[in-house]
Amino acid sequence: MHDAHYHYSKEINALQNEFDISGICNVANEKEFELVQQKHLFYSCGVHPWNASLDTLNSMFPLLKKAPIIGEIGMDSVWCDVDLKIQKEVFEKQLQLAQALNKPVILHTKGQEKTILELIRKYPNTYVVHWYGCMDYVKEYDEVVSYFTIGPSIGKEEEVTHLVKQISMDKLLMESDGIEAVKWAIDSDDYLAALKNEITMVASLKNQSYSEVESILDHNFSKLIKNRRISSPMQDSH
Repeated sequence: MHDAHYHYSKEINALQNEFDISGICNVANEKEFELVQQKHLFYSCGVHPWNASLDTLNSMFPLLKKAPIIGEIGMDSVWCDVDLKIQKEVFEKQLQLAQALNKPVILHTKGQEKTILELIRKYPNTYVVHWYGCMDYVKEYDEVVSYFTIGPSIGKEEEVTHLVKQISMDKLLMESDGIEAVKWAIDSDDYLAALKNEITMVASLKNQSYSEVESILDHNFSKLIKNRRISSPMQDSH
């Protein structure tokens, strides 16, 4: 099993260690960066659209250069009211950096699917679309991106179920988005149950066995993180 996008918590960390679950921990500030270094966790780092500002971007720049993966980054006009012009500028600068340093990108696309699609077409890269929740542009994104993570709301949110039906198995990954998101998605904080439910639902939608699905999704995750180096705090990534 794996978790391609989560926010750190002691519960998740303990369960990942106990059940040998690989993952990508989301880092959004210096404190979280220090934590993943301390715990030796594989991670992504980015300026989230909710926190978008040029000051934040400038202060995060050294961390972005060290990160094996850039993200979660993007634009959001549904759950935040940060000026879209600023969001776009901060997002595009991170896309440019990721492309220049050959780092994969985890995308947040809420309400800005069309604009983000136009931008990522400008900067070809390995893109992972996190918890895509829109009925539109699925085919267009499929032509440009490498992977889609399955939100824990699969079976509850029509958009997530629709996505899994449309996308081939070799482009799907699992994610929890952290304990709070799991609570919202399945009305429980049972982290393992959320991940297992994703496998069960995909198996049902794709008419394959649980073990086949788990094996394919884990293989996809291994391909994404293969050869990605984690810098120590004293090093810069190349």
